[in-house]
Amino acid sequence: MHSRRSFLMRLPAAGALLTTGAFAQPAYPDRPIRFVVPVAPGAGTDLVARQVSVALNKLWNASVLVDNKPGAGGVLGTDAVAKAMPDGYTVLFTFSTHYTTPWLEKTPYDAVADFEPVAKLASTTLFMVTAADSPLRSVADVVAASKRAPRSISYASAGQGTPSHMCGALLGSITGIEMIHAPYKNGSQAMIETGSGQVQVAFSGPAALPLVRSGRLRVLAVTADKRSAQLAEVPTMNEAAGIVGYDIASPVWSLAPRGTPAAIVGRLSEAFAAITAAADFKAFCAAQYLEQDYQNAAAMKAAAAGESAKWRRLVELTKT
Repeated sequence: MHSRRSFLMRLPAAGALLTTGAFAQPAYPDRPIRFVVPVAPGAGTDLVARQVSVALNKLWNASVLVDNKPGAGGVLGTDAVAKAMPDGYTVLFTFSTHYTTPWLEKTPYDAVADFEPVAKLASTTLFMVTAADSPLRSVADVVAASKRAPRSISYASAGQGTPSHMCGALLGSITGIEMIHAPYKNGSQAMIETGSGQVQVAFSGPAALPLVRSGRLRVLAVTADKRSAQLAEVPTMNEAAGIVGYDIASPVWSLAPRGTPAAIVGRLSEAFAAITAAADFKAFCAAQYLEQDYQNAAAMKAAAAGESAKWRRLVELTKT
């Protein structure tokens, strides 16, 4: 029988086995990583996830799968990630609805507390447009016309509560003008109606650009606080009409379940930084009318509460 003394003398060796031998933790990643996208294939967020998955596969020589889980306005897929094991093998790719949906309906997760931010990857800038032959040739013209005759100007959006709806509501809130909201089933339909003069102005993302390129729509301003790489000549709202504090863009974020180890979050965030800085990703963004817009995990985490509050204010504006 071994003595107590000999047993204790063997403990350091056993400890070494736990850290360096047969019991050492496997290197991350050692199995497929799953990118969960809470919308159907083909949407902008889905395309970003697929672009990043291919690039991460090459960067790490790892298997990365995209798993579309649409349903319930994005809640289904988002909740699946919130409840997933926090081990770095499940990552959510999402957009503005991550923060707007909880202010529109009760969700089974907390958009801030139940997730670890990984990175912001890109964003969609929206545009304020009119028909090419419209007498409203600037944002200042729209504001002046609305002040002269309240509710004489109508604006089209891609639907109630969408970012394009929020754009018109925010413009009204900051300038004090009253416009009539005309929600459509989708952005493409809204652009066709605007181009034909059925509504005076509209707010839209990439759905506007084909009609802009063909000369049927005129762009008055971008809705973000900086100019778009796609239409660098178009001013911001502040530049166009001195509308301070106007900033709406729809980002693409990646998040992991709460409790995912900081080392794994950091490794993913660094990998995404390299991927989004590469020429391939920038070319992809240009082709999809997206803005390359990286933010690391630490910056995104610090901004999360403010981001949620910002989208809550915008949601509230659409209810008035």
